Amino acid sequence: MIMDWSKTNWTKEDIEFSPKRQVNNRRSKFMHHNIGWLYSPKMKREVGYESLWGECLFYYFLELDPLTVRYYEQPVNILMKFLNQDYLLDVWNHVPDVLVFRQGDKPHLFQVKGTSKQDKQKFHQTSLESQRYASIRNWNYSVVYPKDVPEEIKSNILFLWNYIKPRRNYEIMIPEILNKLQHFEEKSIIELAKGFTAKIDYRFILPAIYHLICTGQVKTDLKCNITEQSLVRVGSVSIEIFQLFEVEGHQWRLLD
Repeated sequence: MIMDWSKTNWTKEDIEFSPKRQVNNRRSKFMHHNIGWLYSPKMKREVGYESLWGECLFYYFLELDPLTVRYYEQPVNILMKFLNQDYLLDVWNHVPDVLVFRQGDKPHLFQVKGTSKQDKQKFHQTSLESQRYASIRNWNYSVVYPKDVPEEIKSNILFLWNYIKPRRNYEIMIPEILNKLQHFEEKSIIELAKGFTAKIDYRFILPAIYHLICTGQVKTDLKCNITEQSLVRVGSVSIEIFQLFEVEGHQWRLLD
């Protein structure tokens, strides 16, 4: 069944999946990470993260994915049962990292981990319980490792993030850029921008082209360092982004 989230009001979800705990640096003595907040154009608010190269990087991917409609950090509590040191049954709450609503797909619960080279046994119980919880709610569940993403792609994602916010006059420039690009199989960014020299300085066009890559309307090769010489064509970088992850047991629908 294809899920259509395009007409969802989100009021109910905003309440139900509000963060169940606040980001903190409590474990930074043992696991060095940077907490912070990024402004999410999709959520229209700040989203907290506890790892720059983990959760934050994954949120960047979600923002650049044109099919991701909405996502919630620290969305649910999952009750974990265990035997304490006195061999008595005890419980604690596990909070998965992010719940993603993606056009065409069921809700997808993600746990974001540092690297797949870490000992997976440590996360075995929480993964099993999270998988069970997601199954009961008819969601998908996966563990992802953004730190394993190649450095070139990380660098490109951080570069593109600077252009995700629309600027003045984009509503005028963008249709013309897309129309011009439709006539070419692919063209370098600088050539495309200089094609508007008769109307406007090409340096005003460059940010608009990078913005189009961010919003899934123009495609380039993320495996190569993005420069003015990079080739672009109509399409989305969604495929390159989500082929980076082994979305366990599920294949996300992709745009090309």
